[in-house]
Amino acid sequence: MPIDWEALSPVPVRLASSVAAQIEEMVASGQLQSGRRLPSERRLAELLGVSRGSVREAITELEVKGLVTRRPGSGTHIQRPSHSLFTGPILSGIGLSDRETTELLDLREALEPAIAARAAERATPTDLEEIHRLATAFEASRGVEQRVRLDAELHQAIARAAHNGLLAGLVERFMHALDATRRASAQTESRFRMSKTAHRRIAAAIAKGDPDAAGREMLEHVRAITAFLAESQQRRGRRPRLPQAKGDS
Repeated sequence: MPIDWEALSPVPVRLASSVAAQIEEMVASGQLQSGRRLPSERRLAELLGVSRGSVREAITELEVKGLVTRRPGSGTHIQRPSHSLFTGPILSGIGLSDRETTELLDLREALEPAIAARAAERATPTDLEEIHRLATAFEASRGVEQRVRLDAELHQAIARAAHNGLLAGLVERFMHALDATRRASAQTESRFRMSKTAHRRIAAAIAKGDPDAAGREMLEHVRAITAFLAESQQRRGRRPRLPQAKGDS
């Protein structure tokens, strides 16, 4: 039976998580079956009484959970989960405390270098072309919003090149959850120049098939971002610190 999308609109949904939860419930109940195409982001926003940004965040959350897939030229379609739903509880990025942001960056530092190394080992010619395209576009970007978007797309493309859906899902969540931090970084020209250089080096290492170099360059990049955040927090008089390893002073 066709879904009556108009019936979803009487009570406006105000949060992306609520939009995602509503669609997820429809999938779980069988109202939305695998292969069914969702309305466009604009149409869903109109029906649910939310912004297109909220709908886009909801679709991203569902994509990370493996419940939908985006098909260029064809829209967003329901699909069966391709992996565990454990990625769902990763911080949403809404109202993160400084401590939560610091811990999330620490998690990113632990994983993204290994992801870059795997990308260097596993990337296909198509993967390499996409990584190069996004790194080049980021360098030429103008304006904070474009920089933030291309930065996320580049890191996600690197994760996809590792050909592990769980890792790709985690990176997508990282980039979404750290949106505010990345936006602040993109507003600083010196930080933007450093990111351009880092992206270029990471992309080159992956293209050469050098996992050690790719991991090393990604580690330096993420650590530089963490240092930028720490400096920002220190200027505000708050600097959450993670526990030090035994023997550290």
